[in-house]
Amino acid sequence: MVQSSGFMIRFKRVTPQPMYVLCCFVLPSYLCGMRRALFMGWLTIWAMGCGETAMTPAEESLVVAVAAEVDEAAVAAKAKILAFPPLTDANCESFLTEWHAEHQGGLVKVETQYGTMLLELFDDVPLHAANFRYKVERGYYRPSEFVRVVPEFVVQGGNSEDPRAQEMRWLIGKHTLTSEFEDRYRHVRGAVAMGRTYKRNPDKRSASYDFYIVVGRKVTAVELQRIEREKGFTYTEAQKQRYYAEGGTPHLDNEHTVFGRLVEGWAVLDRLSQVPTDDSDWPLQRLEMQVSALN
Repeated sequence: MVQSSGFMIRFKRVTPQPMYVLCCFVLPSYLCGMRRALFMGWLTIWAMGCGETAMTPAEESLVVAVAAEVDEAAVAAKAKILAFPPLTDANCESFLTEWHAEHQGGLVKVETQYGTMLLELFDDVPLHAANFRYKVERGYYRPSEFVRVVPEFVVQGGNSEDPRAQEMRWLIGKHTLTSEFEDRYRHVRGAVAMGRTYKRNPDKRSASYDFYIVVGRKVTAVELQRIEREKGFTYTEAQKQRYYAEGGTPHLDNEHTVFGRLVEGWAVLDRLSQVPTDDSDWPLQRLEMQVSALN
């Protein structure tokens, strides 16, 4: 997979010589001032490797033009990054509140190898909806992958260990979110919610990159009654009927924040939930996703 943080540049000599291929993976954009030196160093090595045949004037012009292009791309990337503050637990709520005021509503498209799913984000769960939309707008999930698949439970992704994803998390900021439990949003089939850690997290703060979609299982009246008793809330009759008819994961209610729902692509969700996994529920083959905002 081609990483967005690198360039692949190929040169072909104009004389009948073998093709010389230069693969130059440049440093992250926050080190863009070093790109030109790194790039020119590679060009020097390439030129030396060409043997006794010197570069023609046309080739020299090409080298200069490409080097300038690399500099411009680096400057543009750095400017885009610096336009947003790195998010932390201290500043994320104020930032996302402002972001939400200007970016409300909309559908999000999740493209996979098995088809496309459409997600609706709930504006009345403002921090979580804004957080997800913001990460989508920043291109964090283009691409990302599903890293946990459990039949009749969830498909979960977003916290990829790919080098690009790790770099993006460093640039955007590592932070958590205040929980936003809304009684009207439950973990019925198709619910979209954020992951979280359970250790040393008494306030049930959400992760900011890792999300899941509920696949669900059959739910009984006895189970819902037990959950109501243990957690101290009451399901509406409509919620109970949805759980009975569609299934879900009610034990996650008031444990994770639901901030959206699947509106299209149910067969895709079911297909994703059936892929082979290892003992830790990690898919044996990469399940890539490309996430983009539709409006």
